Amino acid sequence: MSMFRSARFALALLVMLTAPALSQQREAASEEGRAAARELMEASGASAQFDQVIPVLTGQLTQAFVGLAPNRAGEIREVMGELVKRFSERKGELIEQVATIYAKRLSVEDMRDVTKFYQSGAGRRMVEAQPEIIRQSMSAGQIWGQRIGAELDAEMRRELKKRGIDL
Repeated sequence: MSMFRSARFALALLVMLTAPALSQQREAASEEGRAAARELMEASGASAQFDQVIPVLTGQLTQAFVGLAPNRAGEIREVMGELVKRFSERKGELIEQVATIYAKRLSVEDMRDVTKFYQSGAGRRMVEAQPEIIRQSMSAGQIWGQRIGAELDAEMRRELKKRGIDL
């Protein structure tokens, strides 16, 4: 997982964790639904991706703290290493919140069907290939976006110039 994607993923998860509506969703989602969602997240590899959130966040914080006190870098890294262990153990909180979201949006039957796919040979291969597919897709999207952005910029300048606006 690239640092950029990991940071975006971590930020999205933090926003989700602070959403006040989650407590209401938890009440409306059945335990059977949350259990099916947890199984789906495990089979799809989503719960394994959550393992990367705390290390990404703490890596960024470590760099920031080391920047503030470079002469204490060793101690900063040591303390952060201890915190990574402690906070990584709290992944279950996030899994429960995401399971509630799944359970509100999908039926138990649908989640079980999708889980069966991820447990199949094709599904397991998909889980294995997905990180590289995402990495390459993001790279292709960035290149495409830069190219389109440059073309849009040039076209905008041409059109504005026709109207007497020379940028």
